Amino acid sequence: MAKLEYPLALILQIALSALICFAAKPIGNALGIMDKPDSLRKLHRGAVPLVGGLAILLPATLIGGGISYNDGVGLHWVIVPVMVVLFVMGMVDDRQHLPPVVRLSVSLVMFSFAIILAPHLALTSLNFGGGVSVDVPPFMGAMLTIVSLVGFQYAFNMSDGANGVASGMAMIWALFFALAGTGTLSMLALLIVAGGAVFLAFNMRGRIFLGDSGAYGISAVMGLLGLAITGHADSSLTNMQLMGLFLLPVVDCLRLIVSRLRAGRAPFSPDREHLHHYLLRWLVSPTRTALAYWSMVALPNAAGVLVGGVSGFAVTVALTLLMYRFAIARTAAVPAPAAVVGGEAR
Repeated sequence: MAKLEYPLALILQIALSALICFAAKPIGNALGIMDKPDSLRKLHRGAVPLVGGLAILLPATLIGGGISYNDGVGLHWVIVPVMVVLFVMGMVDDRQHLPPVVRLSVSLVMFSFAIILAPHLALTSLNFGGGVSVDVPPFMGAMLTIVSLVGFQYAFNMSDGANGVASGMAMIWALFFALAGTGTLSMLALLIVAGGAVFLAFNMRGRIFLGDSGAYGISAVMGLLGLAITGHADSSLTNMQLMGLFLLPVVDCLRLIVSRLRAGRAPFSPDREHLHHYLLRWLVSPTRTALAYWSMVALPNAAGVLVGGVSGFAVTVALTLLMYRFAIARTAAVPAPAAVVGGEAR
């Protein structure tokens, strides 16, 4: 696709995403995916359509398909079937709450399918940049890739519990992908940024949520696209920097799983002890909460990229963990409020 057509693709993405967002309620009612408050964890006002993922991903799939076809990039047709199946699984989960073992099984099958179709996405080394890398045996690399994708998907889904947090974080990741300099793949990332910006304008006012469908679909796209970009010959982003980008929600997910198991609860049982809940207790405003969360993702990774190499990765990890520890410690003694309106519950 000629470079002059890229701006038109972004304009079309914005227009279609806006159209779906404006029609969110009738679409949500038709699909039976309206999130209703329950006065326990779901503390938003009124029923909210869970079609944010549709608003971002449907236009990106259609427009990205045209870009990929014209530019001869076949990866789109690996990502799309995986994304569609996981999106539909999330939609079913939005309607009737699938058991964790079902969701886990479907995710494992679909990400295995992706690696079988596109074996070049599997890790062959841990690349820190600056000529420093550690080789990984092929079978171990494939298994590590699949498990990492599934774990990342669950971590991203668990981060989606306050307005703007997950979608804004995905936009930050997509911007890093776009700046990696991989041509068409970077353009596909910009479609996510454009659609995410439209969704964010509605989501921050509580008019539309991502839903499990959006969380599963977007995490699949981010994970697979990130692997494709870090494995691209022209990419300035390494797979260890990709790990740094995804680190914050993964750390929070691991903390929650450990704390729930220690309390004798199921690892994926819901509560209001996620990082975004802590930030919301401290900062009160959903907008300030989202900004703080985004900063905890963007700043350590920007610093790491600027430093580069093993030192850059160490900077990203250290800053992320320090900011995370500070945020948790700052509000650990603050009791959960009786009612905080801040997005869909996780």
